[in-house]
Amino acid sequence: MIDVDYDAPELPDAEPTEKDEAIGEHIAALIDDGDTIQLGIGGVPNAVANALTDKRDLGVHTEMLTTGFLRLHKAGAISNKQKTLHKGKMVCAFALGTKELYDYIDDNPAVMMLDGNYVNDPSVIGHNDNQVSINTTLEVDLTGQCASESVGTRQISGTGGQADTATGSQRARNGRSFITLYSTANVKNKETGERERVSKIVPTLKEGAAVTLSRNDVDYVVTEYGAVRLRGTNIKERVEKLISIAHPDFRDELHEKAKQLGYIR
Repeated sequence: MIDVDYDAPELPDAEPTEKDEAIGEHIAALIDDGDTIQLGIGGVPNAVANALTDKRDLGVHTEMLTTGFLRLHKAGAISNKQKTLHKGKMVCAFALGTKELYDYIDDNPAVMMLDGNYVNDPSVIGHNDNQVSINTTLEVDLTGQCASESVGTRQISGTGGQADTATGSQRARNGRSFITLYSTANVKNKETGERERVSKIVPTLKEGAAVTLSRNDVDYVVTEYGAVRLRGTNIKERVEKLISIAHPDFRDELHEKAKQLGYIR
């Protein structure tokens, strides 16, 4: 415990974009009343939270407790009554959000803030029936490998709890894991200096990229163009599914690259 003389830092809500909202709707269609959920930060998780307001009896087991969970609770979507682990409690390792969130958790016995080694332990997460994890990534290759912390050798973020929550959710009875990303990104061309649109679903990850979530641990992948399930599929099926949710402008190119790599005929 550390004594400080300043208020807890706040994290304003990121305003969801049209793409975020589309991704949120795709995920919400695959979440049932009574599911236990894990969300991260940013526009996509906020959009998912917005899309879940009509659900009922959701539970919470998450590394990070955000203002999105508070909004869902106030909307009557979260009750924690159907949880099989820590029934009636929101479970988290830490909280980061608005002052309204901090006021809500202060002296609130319905919130359990526990050690991250416990909260993020896949074997613990797996005890929650119907556990759902929702995380974001930077790039996915056509076999399903996810680079969520670097673009090539350029580090963008830390590893975080993505692998823990994704694999933990899939241990759960009726558990599901979602990896989300926009279909494209605007990047600076090194030769021309101008910005150009590129696909974030790629034939192969950039050289040196860190594989945050292996293709063997990926369940659903979601872009603004839809959600596909890779779990239990072969390489050919994975390629076809991922191309179907890539941006339409890049699908033919990805198909040709997949042929060249020998993934499909």
